[in-house]
Amino acid sequence: MDGENLARKIYISDRKAQYDQNAKMILAEKIILAHILVHSVAEFKGMDPREVELLIEGEPQVSGVRVNPGESNNPEITGSNTEDSVPYEGAIYYDIRFYVWTPDRTEKIKLIVDVEAQKAFRPGYDIVTRGVFYTARMISAQLGTEFTGSNYDDIKKVYSIWICMDTPREVENTLTRFHMVQEDIVGKAPQDKARFDRLSVIRVCLSRNLAEERDELKLHRLLGTVFSGKMTVPEKKKILESEYGIPMSDDMERRSNYMCNLSDLIWEQGIEQGIDKGRYETLLALYKKGVIREEDIAEQLNISLEEVYKRFAIQKPVSAAPSRKI
Repeated sequence: MDGENLARKIYISDRKAQYDQNAKMILAEKIILAHILVHSVAEFKGMDPREVELLIEGEPQVSGVRVNPGESNNPEITGSNTEDSVPYEGAIYYDIRFYVWTPDRTEKIKLIVDVEAQKAFRPGYDIVTRGVFYTARMISAQLGTEFTGSNYDDIKKVYSIWICMDTPREVENTLTRFHMVQEDIVGKAPQDKARFDRLSVIRVCLSRNLAEERDELKLHRLLGTVFSGKMTVPEKKKILESEYGIPMSDDMERRSNYMCNLSDLIWEQGIEQGIDKGRYETLLALYKKGVIREEDIAEQLNISLEEVYKRFAIQKPVSAAPSRKI
């Protein structure tokens, strides 16, 4: 690889890293996290997100930021790291990790939550199994901070929530929970859910197009708006404020605008500099030969038809005029 091509790849890689970081910072807004909790975590079901926002302790930590033990604003909390090191396995960086208290007035319980923004649905492994590993690490890392010795009853419940953006059609607009349950093999034993209900992996699969305005899809529509590379900032602002009562702060607006610009830049630079150029040219050649349609290109690249028309310079077909009755 010559120096010029290497420099270009480094340039694009840096822009992608900036895109990811801005996306995580927006996702880490407390009110956004509160909406995620309300729609995916049983302890907060049916609550007002503004009330849940107040239950999030301190500031959510974004990947790469360490929080040393004892640096919490609550003297009863020992704090955690966004990075867990495992001997011989390197380091794990959580996208967003935070503490939140349950609303139970008689006995408030602290939960540890990890939220991951996942672009690729199949990155070479199953993201659910990765989520299981993350929850296992969040539990084992509590030794010496949340519980000591054999006081296993003090283990805090953990959630690993995965926001999947580039999803296949069969799982679009779905929300799935993977957790432990009690199964009686012989006889019927009393069930005490608190004994084993200590970890859950939540998978939220978004669609390629913005989800419809329906109650069961409120979370998908919200996150689809936040992560959309097709919507303008004013369009995002309108949905966030009118449908969710979320005012777009100057910082959120700045980051959203930056993401929109980077989304276009990354695509254009990628095509121009040879990243996936072969795939691009192949699809375009097949389209020109009439082998595939615009819908097939959209399917292959996981983009909308509008984006196909724009990126491939394909003229959008004009709808036939309705016939008039005589």
